[in-house]
Amino acid sequence: MKLSSQEIIEIVIAFCAYFGVAYAVGAFAPARLRVAARYVTVLAGVALFFYGLHRYIDEHARAVDLAKVLIAMGAALCVFYEKQREGMRRPIAERWKRFIGVTLGIAAIICYFNGFRFGYPKYYHRWDQFHYYMGAKYFPEMGYDGLYKCTLIAQNELGVVTYKNEDTGRTVRLDMSKEVRHPDKKIRNLGGDNLLIPASEVLRDPEVCKAHFSPERWEAYKADVQFFRTASDKGYWEDMQKDHGYNPPPVWTIMGKFWGDLHPASTRYLQFLASFDIVYLLGMFAALYWAFGWRVFSVAAIFWGCQASAPFYWTGGAFLRQDWLFFLVLSACLIRKRYFKLAGASMVYAGLLRVFPGLAVIGWLTVAGIYIFRHKRMARTHVQVLIGGVLAAAVLIPVSMKVAGVDSYRQFYEHTLKVHDQTPLTNHMGLRVLVAHKPGTGVESGRMRYTKDTKLTDPFEVWKRMRNERYAKYRWVAYGIIAASLAAFVYVCRRVRSLWVAQCLGQIFIILLSQLTCYYYSFMILSAPLTRVKRQIEVPLFGLAALTQFIWMASYWNDDKYTALTAVSLAFCYYLLFVFSGLRMPWARRHEPEVVEGDQPAAEKA
Repeated sequence: MKLSSQEIIEIVIAFCAYFGVAYAVGAFAPARLRVAARYVTVLAGVALFFYGLHRYIDEHARAVDLAKVLIAMGAALCVFYEKQREGMRRPIAERWKRFIGVTLGIAAIICYFNGFRFGYPKYYHRWDQFHYYMGAKYFPEMGYDGLYKCTLIAQNELGVVTYKNEDTGRTVRLDMSKEVRHPDKKIRNLGGDNLLIPASEVLRDPEVCKAHFSPERWEAYKADVQFFRTASDKGYWEDMQKDHGYNPPPVWTIMGKFWGDLHPASTRYLQFLASFDIVYLLGMFAALYWAFGWRVFSVAAIFWGCQASAPFYWTGGAFLRQDWLFFLVLSACLIRKRYFKLAGASMVYAGLLRVFPGLAVIGWLTVAGIYIFRHKRMARTHVQVLIGGVLAAAVLIPVSMKVAGVDSYRQFYEHTLKVHDQTPLTNHMGLRVLVAHKPGTGVESGRMRYTKDTKLTDPFEVWKRMRNERYAKYRWVAYGIIAASLAAFVYVCRRVRSLWVAQCLGQIFIILLSQLTCYYYSFMILSAPLTRVKRQIEVPLFGLAALTQFIWMASYWNDDKYTALTAVSLAFCYYLLFVFSGLRMPWARRHEPEVVEGDQPAAEKA
């Protein structure tokens, strides 16, 4: 970015004019309109800020990344200024703190959505919805392994199709059969070694898919395939079928199949499905505001909107990809507000939707176990959480077996947990990634930049093999880290009696015990509620968000990028444990109050 002298003058004039107007509004607006006028002024400032980024920075994505860094660092500076004023015994009025905090939170949320320049035409994520809409709708026929194979066969049968391009209005003629029979056409072998295979191997036996469909369902499947192909350009469509298929647990298929069966694939309907995640995200922030207040809401929004591990790019415009996050965060909010049975049900639902959110329950189990050890019985509130969780599982698991099939859980284990989870992906994060990544140069390092081989059917075959071999060799290191972390966690939880605090701290086990694609690291929003009782976490949390952006911008190869992002995320979780451990750094001021449970309801305390 290089600004001309004229552009610099324009920015300075706009800056001075804005603050002049802001001062005039605050000084001369009628008293009854002053608060509303200030909100309008700040919102205008946010709009002006994003307009400036768009005008003076050539690349929109880089402008948004820079805006995220500025918002996170600006929030940290606001906290420093607040502390400075408190030290001077001239505290800032609560209404101003709320106003600035909420405004920064809203700005961060706008940044998450790329300033409403979504990148996906008409706001639906064709790639993601192809997997989740089609995978859920036709799960009884295809299971977890058949999506790409059945798509090939359907496309081959469709042959030459004529359709009207929605954007240009022009009639287009497309030979789908010719596409799939091209000698370079490849798909992911979901039911085998999870590597790429030539499409010709599948086309030899079309009955491998068609035998599982009724004639009516097969025609519906072909129509949906035709929609997704004609809504995507050729290269994008080809790459869709090199992904890793449909992978959610059977419980997710309940709602996925319900909405999939309701209407054929179309632009309007997929836009409607994409809106669900917006509702879930708004619900998540509303729940945080309800349970923890404006400050936690603001901290959560700033961190979530500015961090780089789980940006909009991966799941924006997708179909029910934020449901697990809503219910995971909601469970902490419900605990905080003493709705214990609903909290247990919410946590179980989150775990059954994606498995890994259930690892946060280790926090609950640790607190409950310590209580039982001390008192030789379960606390009443812990029993209520257990009842809610058991009831949720007793309803959801049978319903999921009815919708997805009695054999669906065995299929899920075989495909997702046994095969897919053991296949390294370029955007994986977790302890396994840290252990399997070897710094260095040359092919022997196993890094992606040295092992990618475009001559192979799967260019990353060597990288995947070497990563698995390295983890197998140093698995004992991972086990040692997990054991030491669990011991430290129990040590911390001897002082933490609050279930929601333990749950938020328990996010560390999601990093330690699972290997996830990067966009699931939105779970780290659980750090924000902890600022309710340990406000010193705020600035490091904003710093973490800014640091992840610098890592994102500085790294090119995905394995290096997501290894670094894992390392800083795990280090931050250890920092949270230290803060709640009661230990102090040598330079810490002794007169600072030590808060363990914060303002938890008395009925929640042991």
